Amino acid sequence: MCIQITNDGVAKAVVKLPLLEDLDVSYCGFSGESLRVVGPSCPNLKTLKLNRSPAIGFFYCEPNNIAIAIAESMPELHNLQLFGNGLNNTGLNAILDGCPHLEHLHLRRCFNIKLVGVLKK
Repeated sequence: MCIQITNDGVAKAVVKLPLLEDLDVSYCGFSGESLRVVGPSCPNLKTLKLNRSPAIGFFYCEPNNIAIAIAESMPELHNLQLFGNGLNNTGLNAILDGCPHLEHLHLRRCFNIKLVGVLKK
């Protein structure tokens, strides 16, 4: 858990880690803006775990902002784990469209996703 790490702290750390391949920021309250810094700063990032973020779907930000930030800044992701957050079909579609190399997408307790239309297939 990283409840003491701020958005600014993440931004300062990731610019010093350009070879980073795996990042687990579960239980952290990072914003979409923080995640937008991660992608360009860590071009080798293959795995992102963002589980039960208090920022997602609760008080801090709109849940799809996080998903869109991932989609727009991390196109090289191969593994993405999102457990217990509030993203919906809009956010999921953004990730599917923006992360073409995604091999493993782990979603659990994402109750706002409705498997209808194209997502049902």
